[in-house]
Amino acid sequence: MRANQERQSSSWRSETQVTSSVTSLLCCDWPRPCPQEIAAAAVEAATAVIGQRPQSLNKMASTRDQPGSLNPRHFLFLLGLFLVCPEGGVSLELLPSASQVLHHPNTNFTVVCSGWSQVTWRLPRDSLLDGVLVERRGSSSILQLVNATWRNSGRYTCEEASSNQSRDIDVFIPGQGPEEWFVPLGPGVVMKEAEEDTIPCVVSDPQLNVSLFQRQGRTAVTTTTYDPARGFTGRLNDTSYVCVAARGDEQRESQVYYVFSIIVPQVIQVVLSVSSVVLKQGEVLTVNCSVTDTDMVYFTWEFPRRQEVEPLTDFLPNKILSFINISTATVADSGTYVCNVQETTQGRRVTKNVTVTVLERGYVYLWPSGDTNVSLVLHHTVEFSVEIDAHPAPTVVWTRDNRTVAMETSSVTTTHLTGSRYFSKLMLVHVQMDQTGSYVATVSNDDDIAEVVFKLEVKAPPRITSLSEFGSAAILCVSEGAPPPTVTWYTCHSSHRCSNVTGGWTSQSATSENITEMTEKGVAQVHSVMSLLGLSSVTFVRCEVKNLAGRRVRDLRVLTTSLLSQVAVMSSVLVLVIIAVFFLIVLIVLWRKKPRYEVRWKVMESVSSDGQQCTYVDPAHLPYDSAWEIPRDSLVLGQVLGSGAFGRVVEAHVSGLNHSDSTTKVAVKMVKRNSGSVQSLMSELKVLVHLGPHLNVVNLLGACTGPPEVR
Repeated sequence: MRANQERQSSSWRSETQVTSSVTSLLCCDWPRPCPQEIAAAAVEAATAVIGQRPQSLNKMASTRDQPGSLNPRHFLFLLGLFLVCPEGGVSLELLPSASQVLHHPNTNFTVVCSGWSQVTWRLPRDSLLDGVLVERRGSSSILQLVNATWRNSGRYTCEEASSNQSRDIDVFIPGQGPEEWFVPLGPGVVMKEAEEDTIPCVVSDPQLNVSLFQRQGRTAVTTTTYDPARGFTGRLNDTSYVCVAARGDEQRESQVYYVFSIIVPQVIQVVLSVSSVVLKQGEVLTVNCSVTDTDMVYFTWEFPRRQEVEPLTDFLPNKILSFINISTATVADSGTYVCNVQETTQGRRVTKNVTVTVLERGYVYLWPSGDTNVSLVLHHTVEFSVEIDAHPAPTVVWTRDNRTVAMETSSVTTTHLTGSRYFSKLMLVHVQMDQTGSYVATVSNDDDIAEVVFKLEVKAPPRITSLSEFGSAAILCVSEGAPPPTVTWYTCHSSHRCSNVTGGWTSQSATSENITEMTEKGVAQVHSVMSLLGLSSVTFVRCEVKNLAGRRVRDLRVLTTSLLSQVAVMSSVLVLVIIAVFFLIVLIVLWRKKPRYEVRWKVMESVSSDGQQCTYVDPAHLPYDSAWEIPRDSLVLGQVLGSGAFGRVVEAHVSGLNHSDSTTKVAVKMVKRNSGSVQSLMSELKVLVHLGPHLNVVNLLGACTGPPEVR
């Protein structure tokens, strides 16, 4: 009865496989014919499905009514459908297309995978097991399980790299007892690259009940999902796990799985460095290959003398270093050093290489990076630079006239670029005339020497130091510059037309020219003479000097024979004007020196008997009686009666005069506010006091000598 059930189950599976294949093919739109190899694969797959390999259509017809067989018309229909390829949509197809297949032990099973380009199979284990065959035919691949056992159970994946598509088929072949429940897929070590990973507890029978436990404490894990063809997937800790399968009262434990978290970056950072890509024999050669932030890598090296030198590996914090150290390098060590780094968990591989040259003796190569002949204007800055390729490290010296360049007026910079490459630069700032000459860059090491010569010419703009008459009928122009300036003479006959715009200048030839070197300045002095003989109407002479650094001009007004008469007339007129101006100045001075009259009071003290001699007394020495003082408050000023040199006379009324209560009308003489006028008025006051009342003079009634005014 069990055998009958097995035959019915096998028949049901065959019919199901064929039906599913036909249904899958009918659902696709395949208007284009398949390659010949796909057609052959389809025939072979169809034959495997119906359990027989037809030799002809007649033989297939004879099996029409047998259980588990396929009618020839059905077979032709299936074959005709499969001979058309997919267009659009999913290009990867499996025949049969079932995602899960359950087979009996020691039976055969064939799957055909077809795509538009080459396809490959990914098996449950890294290597092929006994009874597993893979055959490639163009863009198709045939997977065959011959006499399959429970060890062949697992997930088989067909992949097409060009379209990045894959199709899975899970194959289960139940074992005969608990010992054949768990399929051995490899060592029990799980390298966890992320928080989630898979413990591969794959079973041979999908009907088994499988659970996951932490080995320590026998704690059940419920945060994972289980796939019988793959295992438990979920968040795993760094610990040990075990799977338990059960059917009824029977149980079986899997092997122990150890989970470790490892760092696997998306990109492996490999750095390959060398002590020097060019070195001299006898020197130390070190090649380093390092990987950062990666825990599991494997180094392999390819380099000359690989059989004689063993690479070493050093584990550093966050870095793994593999290096080659050759203490005494020889010419045989020249070549390419290749470092291969393989990440062990995902198999990613990175290769780096460097070429090393070991020389018998050192060398120096030198070339200028700019012009070697430089012409520069005075007070500008210039740079001379050289590029160097040398080994061993060279010494660079800049000289001028076999003497080291002075650092006060220059600067030298030498830079190590990379490997054996160097760069040296000489900078001259605000060059002077005495810095003209040849500059040599000498580069040397123990084995070689080379040099480059630079020539510098400093140019000085021309300058006219003198332009004057030379003798009776010539003009001398003295100029200097570097290089020596060229002198050009011009004349003009009218001051109104002597301009660059109107073109009134006429070129003339120099009578003589002499160049004198001035060593202390480093410039040349040029003396040029132009004769005026035959140039009767010249008004202006122009000296123009120019060289590569610039141009200068200077003009000089000259007098020729045609202008002598005009000059004589103008000279006479000028002399007369000067004489007139002189006399005018003398008259003004004499007028300003005319004596001025001053009014001075004098008192005759006595007169001689003959009346010829008088004795005078200075009024300033006369006494003044304060009884004549009148209070300022008793005086009321009125209108002005008149004014003079010393001041003015004002009408006024005074009260309390002569000890009376009446008001007296008087005339008040007021003085200006200066020391001379006050002194004169005081002298007059003292004289009147001294004379007293008199019929022939004005009688003095009183005075106010206190502030603010003297009256």
